[in-house]
Amino acid sequence: MLYILLNWLYIFITTLITGFGILFLLRKAFGYSPRNIHTCVMTGLVALTAYAQWFSLFYRVNIEANLILILVDIVIFILLRKPLWQFLISSLREVSRGKKIAVFLLILVCAYFTSRGSYISDTGLYHAQCIRWLEEYGILKGLANIQSRAAYNSSAFCLSALYSMKYIFGQSMHAVQGFMALLLCGVCLDIGAVFKRRTLLLSDFLRLGAIYYLTLLHREILSPSSDFAVMITLFYILINWLDLLERKEASTVPYALLCVAGVYTVTLKLTAGLILVLLVKPVVMLVREKKWKEIITYVMLGSIVIAPFLIRNVIISGWLIYPLTALDLFDVDWKVPAELVDADSYQIRTWGKGIHEYELYGGPTKWWPNWFKTTLSTTEKGLILADGAALLLLIGMIVKQGKEKRANEWDKLLVMITAAVSFLFWQFSAPLVRYGYAYVLSLALLVFGEIYIRLSESRRQRIILILISMFFIWKGATLTQGIWSQRLLPYYIAQADYDHNEGGEDVREHQVNGITFYYNVMGYHKLPGGGSMFTLRSDRLEDGFRYEYHDWKEIFGVAE
Repeated sequence: MLYILLNWLYIFITTLITGFGILFLLRKAFGYSPRNIHTCVMTGLVALTAYAQWFSLFYRVNIEANLILILVDIVIFILLRKPLWQFLISSLREVSRGKKIAVFLLILVCAYFTSRGSYISDTGLYHAQCIRWLEEYGILKGLANIQSRAAYNSSAFCLSALYSMKYIFGQSMHAVQGFMALLLCGVCLDIGAVFKRRTLLLSDFLRLGAIYYLTLLHREILSPSSDFAVMITLFYILINWLDLLERKEASTVPYALLCVAGVYTVTLKLTAGLILVLLVKPVVMLVREKKWKEIITYVMLGSIVIAPFLIRNVIISGWLIYPLTALDLFDVDWKVPAELVDADSYQIRTWGKGIHEYELYGGPTKWWPNWFKTTLSTTEKGLILADGAALLLLIGMIVKQGKEKRANEWDKLLVMITAAVSFLFWQFSAPLVRYGYAYVLSLALLVFGEIYIRLSESRRQRIILILISMFFIWKGATLTQGIWSQRLLPYYIAQADYDHNEGGEDVREHQVNGITFYYNVMGYHKLPGGGSMFTLRSDRLEDGFRYEYHDWKEIFGVAE
């Protein structure tokens, strides 16, 4: 836990300085200043994730990347120390003493849960080993041939590698997702304003959804999961977007920057791309005002964020977008065969839909009832049904708005439409709940929240405040129980290390060009691990892999 706090302090300082430097340049160019510390930190997270991806193209993401980062941040601090200090002092003065105490407690609680708990299965399957590849090699051509899941290529792993800092802590830290959860917790603290103004805003409903989601993660937040990172970022974008609307922000800059963050979510997980429906608002504003310089700037920022992700896709798998074989642009010797890519895509979709029996193959009328019945908890079933009702209500709201044509209502409807299309894409592609909790929660909360706000009266407001208080008591009790149940675990100094999942009976070693590979191993502690359907592209591991069929029974001499 102590190591996590030290790791987070470094993450906070580097993201804050980097983010402030970028926003300072934008202020000089377009006259917009950040209002909150978390804006600088999120800007820094986006920028440093892109930096880690770019760096991985040329070298390992390890101490060298951090030394360069520290040097750059020292230069930024020296040049901008006066405006930076003024910004920090001004921001902290606006924070009440109660909120400062709440932030302190949240830091301790989040660090506590990030230090211990259980890993989701995907961490042992590929998260941990992908991070170690980045730590030791950066990127290798055809890595997906030894380990197919490496082709998923989440930028979250690059950020985790940048801040893993094994050379300091003696083990690879995996605390970035916990830091992101803490950042979202800080944003959600503004829900406390509800009890002062005694009315609810639409952003308050989404904050409640984010708080609910965060409390679900407390036992698994130590996993360096791309699913956690993308859901947290999506909540952050939507909440801050609504904050801008509610304070009637006229500048296009913060909306455009949130759209750049939307591009960032695509690099975390490709299926998050429909968040970019929000682009409609800043694009219309910028084109209407003929701000061509700003348009070019934001296109460049988005390109800087997305480009290393696409380049890494090609280097890892030979495909620009994996697993999409329809876009076949590159003829390289390390390309994963199209039939294997299609099989992987099919497996992702069928697994998410709960299709494990032949009679379930087909359209939604066949798989959806089984998915709903067998893969969802009772609470999740209720949320999905609420989302179905919300979709119908949203259609009615859009039709009504089309008739009345009230311009100020379209902004909120755009957020709801974004949540709706994201939900529908998730629902009919790979609807594993872990992949789409932000969509499941935000759609119903936004639609029903807006209806409640339109119809509410003072008496109903008191009732909802009581319900919110009960919600906090419930979740507070759950977290307290979680803290108590894990109090004897010995992780008050160091973080729980990655699981040692390399000792199973199916684990075998084999030699390729004198290099030992670990078959059926994809955890952190044995590298290189993965499958057997590959060969080296040369005599050196650093030159990567290409596909070559091997029957594992032949390799290990197992009788037919």
